[in-house]
Amino acid sequence: MCMKDKIKDLMLLQANNVTFGQYSITEWQDNVLTLIYEQLQKHMTNNGDIAVDLFGQPYVTICCDEVGGKNHKSYVLKEVKDMRKKDFSFRWKHPKSNREIETTGSIITTVHNEVGTNCIRINFNPWAIPFLLYYGKGVGGTFFSKSVALSLRGDATKRLYKIICSQASNTEYYYPISQFRKDFEIGGELDNYYIKKNILEKAKVRIKESDSSIWFDYELITRYPKNNGRKPKADTILFKIKNTKATGGSGQRQRNDTIYRWLTIAMGRDHQGIDKAFTAILESDRTDDFYNRLCYWDDQISNGEKTMNHVINSILKILRDDYNIIPHNTTE
Repeated sequence: MCMKDKIKDLMLLQANNVTFGQYSITEWQDNVLTLIYEQLQKHMTNNGDIAVDLFGQPYVTICCDEVGGKNHKSYVLKEVKDMRKKDFSFRWKHPKSNREIETTGSIITTVHNEVGTNCIRINFNPWAIPFLLYYGKGVGGTFFSKSVALSLRGDATKRLYKIICSQASNTEYYYPISQFRKDFEIGGELDNYYIKKNILEKAKVRIKESDSSIWFDYELITRYPKNNGRKPKADTILFKIKNTKATGGSGQRQRNDTIYRWLTIAMGRDHQGIDKAFTAILESDRTDDFYNRLCYWDDQISNGEKTMNHVINSILKILRDDYNIIPHNTTE
């Protein structure tokens, strides 16, 4: 197993209020959001720092090759500029007055073209951080692969990939078609056949043919039939979730990928320590126990029952107590 390859295949965590949000973005704009998540996640887990400009505003630097392939900077720049018009909205309670507040704004505020390079510097609204990253109680989060998310074609395919990732611990997921239309901004003039042919079928094939460890099959079903004498009309998409854990075959790879992914999140830039811990865990007789704990914590984070920091601290404690390993970037 190549450790460098594993570091590149970073697992990211997206809040479920984004996964199931009501918005429409292009596939390249989705890639930009994925790269923003990566840098924010590294910052929140002490694996990197978010830079600030001369005015104290946070920014990220995006490599256009990751967004749209080589030699497409002008188009990527246009897509990023268009994102300034995209709004987000979420509700929260003021800690002192306890009043409910609805906050609305744009994620991207300013775009800087670094002339002569293939990079773009993006200022983002600090108020977008709770919207993008909060996955606590009542919200939950979605783990997904950065490399898969960037490589998939089609804006709807990318969103459906993240949606089925949010259901990785389930075998079925019922998605009301009326809600699906709202979330994907599909007008009433487009029938269910359009959804099946142009969205679901394409996403199904593309995700299955990718490097994703999770994919899906589906049916359009009538879950709530109406007694009006007419032929029942499909009202629900039944997603049948498939993954390597359920199918066996690649079980050991799934286990090792999960362990290495969490070690990378918990231990940050201590690459020597990550490789040492990874080897120690695989050579011990407690590998499966460690993996089962990680799967349990994955589910708890997805359900909003635990935070990322809680899981990181638990992993560091296990490394210290059971394997006598203390990462260089912690004070333990």
